[in-house]
Amino acid sequence: MKKTSIITAVGVVLFSLQTVSAQQAEEALPITKTEASTDQDDYKQIKVDNLSEIIKAAVEKDYPKASIAEAYADKIGNYKLILAMGKDTKTVYTNARGEWFDPNNKG
Repeated sequence: MKKTSIITAVGVVLFSLQTVSAQQAEEALPITKTEASTDQDDYKQIKVDNLSEIIKAAVEKDYPKASIAEAYADKIGNYKLILAMGKDTKTVYTNARGEWFDPNNKG
């Protein structure tokens, strides 16, 4: 059962990345690359509905009181999310596997 869930999640990620790549008309890079992009212009706004279930689940787990107000994607499969938490907002960054990262951390 767990393997089926993992396989399904991987399939959803691959499908989501393929959709984002098609929208940008650029060649998709492997999802295993987790390099963070620090150039804010590299992120293009996407529909929140186009985010994978893995990313949505990561937000629900780590920010249970937040909702995704805006979503942006870069060419290599990283995402910039604007989370709404009541009257406040927070900007977070994640890769396609739902792993958070700091775009300013060069190490």
